[in-house]
Amino acid sequence: MPDKGLYERLNSELGRIHDQVRDLKVNQYVFWEVQDIISKNDNLRKPSTFYGWMGSMYASSMSASVRRLVDQRRDALSLVRLLEEVKANLSLFSREEYRNRCTNPNVPADYTDGDYDKLVGKGNRLPDPAAIAMDISSLKEKTEILKKFVDENIAHTKLEERKDQDIPKFQDLDDAIEFVEQLVKRYLHLFRGVGMSTLLPTWTYDWKEIFRYPWIEVRDQPMPPENRTARS
Repeated sequence: MPDKGLYERLNSELGRIHDQVRDLKVNQYVFWEVQDIISKNDNLRKPSTFYGWMGSMYASSMSASVRRLVDQRRDALSLVRLLEEVKANLSLFSREEYRNRCTNPNVPADYTDGDYDKLVGKGNRLPDPAAIAMDISSLKEKTEILKKFVDENIAHTKLEERKDQDIPKFQDLDDAIEFVEQLVKRYLHLFRGVGMSTLLPTWTYDWKEIFRYPWIEVRDQPMPPENRTARS
């Protein structure tokens, strides 16, 4: 008999991982939307320490977030460890269990079977452990440059000691996030029968509204530090 308690624990962990990846998607989306705003405004396309700071903080914090998803320590909540437990407990995700979890009086049984076929292969009773192993391997490969950057630089090295060749490109980060999102969507489907096109949420307000107003009123603009004089 499948261990229902184990399934519930893994399902809860997947939910928490989903939340982490959703946050990654939100931060990624906001960052690139702001870059688009900057690129389309002639007044903003000029050198700025702020842009450098924003890019550096984004790359560092996002890399660290991705790094947590591939942490293999026994006490870590990570996508790698979750997939390893799925591979070790295939009976929890059998065709029969999928049918039981995805019972819906409005959905024909053959539709549920067809859905499972798309996930694990036509006619298969269980997921293919080799396919899950490939997911784990690909996840590690896609995130390796970010993991190495965090392990060798963010955690242990001063900023001025970092080597340019060790710094991931934004494309490396985007590729890793896209792959992680695809995996989370696939396993949410396997766990819960839930198909999702994206983990990015829909905003219920205009988050860009703050950019439609001047941030600094000219009359309130402080003097640059180099122009200030000490007062007696």
